[in-house]
Amino acid sequence: MLEWPQSVRLALHAGLGETLDSICGGEVQVLQRRTGYRFTLDPILLAHFAVFEAGAHRGRLIDLGTGSGIIPLILAKRLGRKDITALELQPRLYSLAERNVYLNRCEQQVTLVQGDLRQVEQFFAAGSFSHVLCNPPYRACATGRSSLTVEKAIARHEVACSLPDVVRAARHLLAQRGGLCVVYPSARFAELAAVLREHRLEPRTMRMVHPRADRPAKLVLLHAVKGGRADLTVLPPLVLHAEDEHAFTEEVSAMVE
Repeated sequence: MLEWPQSVRLALHAGLGETLDSICGGEVQVLQRRTGYRFTLDPILLAHFAVFEAGAHRGRLIDLGTGSGIIPLILAKRLGRKDITALELQPRLYSLAERNVYLNRCEQQVTLVQGDLRQVEQFFAAGSFSHVLCNPPYRACATGRSSLTVEKAIARHEVACSLPDVVRAARHLLAQRGGLCVVYPSARFAELAAVLREHRLEPRTMRMVHPRADRPAKLVLLHAVKGGRADLTVLPPLVLHAEDEHAFTEEVSAMVE
């Protein structure tokens, strides 16, 4: 039996100022801070999109900016993925991700690395992965409501990395014909596509995410291929809520519940 680090063994429960939340029908347990960065629906959508629409069901995979580890946990527990690496810059979030990996008994499937995605060449050789996933910061530093904590600010605003930083890291990490999957604001889709093509990552599959069927898209799920040809497939839209805005659609409920 693998011996867990003592610091982790003593912290597999919610401490002061923390919550223990369940998703995926209780398959995934996630420790989070009440006032720090908390995951949203976006990484859940991204994990399912990557596996079912972008072919990320096999091959070595890395999640950039894993936060509390939500994407690797879903991939391992719900979607049956193995050989997952997760990179996180912030020490406090890295520690939280470590606890979550052991809490969910995913230490055989998930390897955590603390580091800066802008310096991935210090941690990984070029072409080491078949798939890269990232839920990058959405907001430019001067836009949107400012986050209340440094932890939230780094996760949500382009403080510690920008979109070009993410794409450069992905290009280094991906093998030829490997794929990058991201979730990003639909309003910045043109910028996303331009940066991807600048780094020779060709958009291959995309799906717009709408809050309701009668409302404009808010997010885009995009799969781009390193060295791929221009052959974009636009999937049917993903609608989050039916007429009752508090209830998920059947497709989204199957991911979350």
